[in-house]
Amino acid sequence: MKFMDIFYKALGFETDDVKAIKKKNPKKASYNLKVSQKLPDEIDGVKVFYPESLNDCKEKADLLKKETPFILDFRNCSNSDKNKILDYFDGVNDVLESRYEQIEKSLFIFLPKDFEIEIN
Repeated sequence: MKFMDIFYKALGFETDDVKAIKKKNPKKASYNLKVSQKLPDEIDGVKVFYPESLNDCKEKADLLKKETPFILDFRNCSNSDKNKILDYFDGVNDVLESRYEQIEKSLFIFLPKDFEIEIN
């Protein structure tokens, strides 16, 4: 007999009834952080666009002509393309007297003439 069997028998337990139960590992939640989340189409009623190159932005100048503000999110864009797009809109802004302001690192709002941003 093993020592533990003798010990359990001395305590009044039968050796056949005593079993060591291995505790199962609790299941852990797993999350795939690479799953793309849906990006918003609008922020506070202002359209949001996600350009990848200058070609994606040329028709956006028409929105400024129609006095419609919009937001460009450059998260899918390289720095060189971002700079080309901002240079393009510098020219558009000069002609239309519109402007853009940086909201975050990769987020810019484009405002037609006589539009202001209200910060609450």
